[in-house]
Amino acid sequence: MVTGVFMKSASHHSATDGTRQSKVRQAGPPDIDIIDRIESRSFTKDRFPRRNLRRVLNSPATLFLVAEHDGAPAGYAMVLFRKGSAVARLYSIAVDPDFRGQGVAESLLAESARRSTLRGADRLRLELRPSNAAAMRLYDRAGFVVFERKSGYYDDGEDAVRMELTLSP
Repeated sequence: MVTGVFMKSASHHSATDGTRQSKVRQAGPPDIDIIDRIESRSFTKDRFPRRNLRRVLNSPATLFLVAEHDGAPAGYAMVLFRKGSAVARLYSIAVDPDFRGQGVAESLLAESARRSTLRGADRLRLELRPSNAAAMRLYDRAGFVVFERKSGYYDDGEDAVRMELTLSP
């Protein structure tokens, strides 16, 4: 479930918005405090408990990325992989409120797609609330297309929109 976006070691993805720059790198266990802070500042519902973040951060089936904007932690993305599947799942993406509208989410999406391709995925999927208009616009601009709507998906009864991006090698 993509909770929403309101808004490189040797293989860093960078994006610029004039004078400021975002860098995306793979996250590791030492990044738990950064990720938990971004999560708590970004969401009031559908929030991941710290213990769950720590568990998936240490899983080889998870790609965890952290974006830094001018050297400050600005966002994260979590992508899940299932053995034998060519579909990667963008499970969560969050941008700290102080960095929204500065290209951080776009950088995280681009690097998530690039690294998913490197891991053998040909599609990147996600779910989100249809009420999250900012995220819908972000994913639409990135090339995601709606392929399903799931009625009553979230705990509060809101539907989920499922979207997919076809990845090119």
